[in-house]
Amino acid sequence: MSQPITTDVLVTGGGPVGLIVAYSLARQGVTSLLVEQHDKDQQAMYGRATTLYPRTLEMLDQLDLLDDLNQIGYVGRNSVTFKDGQRVTSRGWHRMFEAMHGTYLDYCLNIRQKYSEEVIRAAYRKLGGNPYIGWKLESFSIDHESQNDYKVTSQIRNVRTDETAVIKSKYIVGADGGHSLVRRLANIPFEGEHTSHRWVRIDGRFKTDMPDADIGFASIESKHHGNVLWVQLDHGVKRIGFAMTEEMLAKYGGRLTEEDAKREAVKSMEPFTLEFERVDWWTLYTINQRVADTYISNDRLVLAGDACHTHSSGAAQGMNTGVHDAVNLAWKLGGAIKGWYNKTVLETYDTERRPAAHRLIELDKAFSAVISGQIPDSHKGRYTDANELFTKLLDETIQFSIGLGIHYEKNVINRASTTGMVTAGWRAPDALVYPPGSHLPVRLFSLTKNSGQWSVVIFAGMPFETQAVLARAVEELSASAAALPDGMIRFLTIVSQNVTQGDRLFSIPRLGYLCFDQDQSAHAAYTISPGRGAVMVLRPDGILAHAAALEDVGSVVTFLSSLTV
Repeated sequence: MSQPITTDVLVTGGGPVGLIVAYSLARQGVTSLLVEQHDKDQQAMYGRATTLYPRTLEMLDQLDLLDDLNQIGYVGRNSVTFKDGQRVTSRGWHRMFEAMHGTYLDYCLNIRQKYSEEVIRAAYRKLGGNPYIGWKLESFSIDHESQNDYKVTSQIRNVRTDETAVIKSKYIVGADGGHSLVRRLANIPFEGEHTSHRWVRIDGRFKTDMPDADIGFASIESKHHGNVLWVQLDHGVKRIGFAMTEEMLAKYGGRLTEEDAKREAVKSMEPFTLEFERVDWWTLYTINQRVADTYISNDRLVLAGDACHTHSSGAAQGMNTGVHDAVNLAWKLGGAIKGWYNKTVLETYDTERRPAAHRLIELDKAFSAVISGQIPDSHKGRYTDANELFTKLLDETIQFSIGLGIHYEKNVINRASTTGMVTAGWRAPDALVYPPGSHLPVRLFSLTKNSGQWSVVIFAGMPFETQAVLARAVEELSASAAALPDGMIRFLTIVSQNVTQGDRLFSIPRLGYLCFDQDQSAHAAYTISPGRGAVMVLRPDGILAHAAALEDVGSVVTFLSSLTV
């Protein structure tokens, strides 16, 4: 037998989640080996996840992936709803776009999973990653008594040649889908519900006389097919989706053919016409809603994406939730491997992401019912119109759905702030600031790219008011940084003055990259007084971790030190 291959992390599953984990680790200088049994270049993987919401787009942007995705996908900025051939403006998906505040990425990106995977895979390869395509995991074991840190031993096999290899890794990540072998071999319970709802999805080139068919999204409140979904995808392709109602299930008995699906799709669009030019992909699927009992097992095994939660595509959360998992996990896992963090930091992946999945499942139960044209038992007696209830549920949960409202409770990496009004555990605000000498603004998020580092942002306020306390804060932060692991943090100083003033009037105490907040909008976004200043600590994934006044930077030092080994 050949010598074992050693790597920091074995990632099983080459879908978006596994690819983002492997790519993100590579950005941190952490090695990985990714195995995927299917040759995605040969597979017609056009269907599946499509829509990416604003918070997901921000995360992908901070990983330097969004520009390439935007070149391929369809940027959707609006939606239209029809009932009986007439527009309905009081409800529908367009309300989602009305809620996209506080972000510069106020759109949805519709891109089929085949193409998003190609972009991420290419980025991973560019960083030296070499995916083992056509290989699958056979088994693994974890030996905590091992004399080195490569405690996970895995056997993989080439599905075409039967060649085998042994992988020695520090961790194994199961991103291998709803039927995850990693999860099953680890005996992690995957409990939940198997619903009676069945949905049809068809991707292809269609012709219709429905107005605004190219606007991005549309929904038709059908009398016989539930709430019909219409999405503009990449390359001029559309997606239509509808529910298999009880009448349709009785008619077809679950044995729907492609021709049957096309015929029902035409009926679902009435009174508008629908003509099929080409079908790229179609499916009839049953909705399962499950969450794994734990996302981390035996200290060395981690689950992500569909391997630890499954739900419907009704609110288009599949890939979005998976990206949130991958981004949340990768910086914690990378830092743990580099020896930056104590054990509690990686454990927060489970305590943050699993509750988010449970909340999504509860929402999905209601959404999947109303999209199927049914009233959930919990709302019967109060609602008779499923579409009216759909709007109510959407309004109540829209910030969670588009990701901007997803947040995490207080824990070891989310410490209560002592200044400002942005709560630790919530997405940090984005803002426009100006580099020295430039009349062109740059986004704060562009200066805090996700490479696994924490960002310590010094809001210097107006120097003529904060000079003395700012100097002391900078001195203390600079001294404390030397005691932290090399590369763990980066500094950014934001000065509340006009960019044209430069540094002529004051010798501004600062650390790291300097930029100007000439209209004080960045200070305002973080609710920081320009007359007092503050220090904000941003997690690598763009979540606010802690905030303190300039006079109290000791709490920042204590907080960051508490995370280390």
